[in-house]
Amino acid sequence: MDKIIQQLTDVNSNILLKLRKIDNSNPADEIFYVLVLELQSLIEQREVCLKTLVSNSEFIDRQFLVDQFNLSQTLILRSTKVMEDCRALAQVDNNAKRHIKAYKAIESNR
Repeated sequence: MDKIIQQLTDVNSNILLKLRKIDNSNPADEIFYVLVLELQSLIEQREVCLKTLVSNSEFIDRQFLVDQFNLSQTLILRSTKVMEDCRALAQVDNNAKRHIKAYKAIESNR
């Protein structure tokens, strides 16, 4: 059980580190996408650790689980900002593609 708790603690630290790096990076940079992919992987690892703890009937540290719930709420808020950045960048990319198509259509009609 201690191994899972330590693994969860490490994953939590890595998630917070990735979020700080994402906050300090430009969404248009390639490193942003790499960090987001790493963040997704870490969140999946965190989910597995939490499921393991919750499913174990011997684990009774209520305060630890409350702390994890509170951290989950914080991560949701911070991850929502990352998703919004990704959506905004995708929208800009779509608009740019539309403009290029329009210019190509204009050029082909000349």
